[in-house]
Amino acid sequence: MTFLQLCARFVQEAGIAGGGPTTTIGQSGQLLQAVNWVSQAWEDIQIMRPNWKFMHEFFTFDTVASTRDYPPGDQSITDLNQWDQGSFLIYEDAVGTSDENHLPYTTYGEWRTAYRAGMASVATGRPVLWTIMPSPANSVRLQPSPDKVYKISGEYKRTAQLFTADADVPTNFPDDFHILIVWQALKSYGFHQDAPEILDQAEVNFDNLLTRLEIEQLPDFSEDREGLA
Repeated sequence: MTFLQLCARFVQEAGIAGGGPTTTIGQSGQLLQAVNWVSQAWEDIQIMRPNWKFMHEFFTFDTVASTRDYPPGDQSITDLNQWDQGSFLIYEDAVGTSDENHLPYTTYGEWRTAYRAGMASVATGRPVLWTIMPSPANSVRLQPSPDKVYKISGEYKRTAQLFTADADVPTNFPDDFHILIVWQALKSYGFHQDAPEILDQAEVNFDNLLTRLEIEQLPDFSEDREGLA
């Protein structure tokens, strides 16, 4: 469902007179509240668990010879929250994926101690590790500096999506669970209206569907041990 459709479903479930809305933009009164509750509900669900699978994105970028720092914005990553430290892979572009292997992560402190000064600071070759630079924020630094084109790929956790337009659709969120956003919004509505019957039913519906979402969208324990940075 789109943002607008979610709002319309919310109005229907809440029993708000008049129906609608026909748009999420420029509303007032109860319809403005409806739009705000639905928008906030989606944000709440996205940050409800720190390791939702649907909050992860994949990326790939090419290195440039003698360039060791790669800010996320330069790689068209505009929604970065945290890099997945254990997910980085590398292969020489001219060779292909048969050359692919894991690219280990090291903390900035460890990198600074071992590689900031001396010959290591100007070394070039196939990168053997990476770290996160404090400036520009969240830039990937490769060590040593690449001597040719390599493919770097991996995963990152994205920031929460904010609904801004009628046609916005919950990013990566399975269709079967879109109604969860409505139940979450109805909890806020029931509390605000002091309507225990709406609040109780919304909580029951939400909790039942949340259990299914957790089964499908939370990693196994062994997967979840991979660190995020």
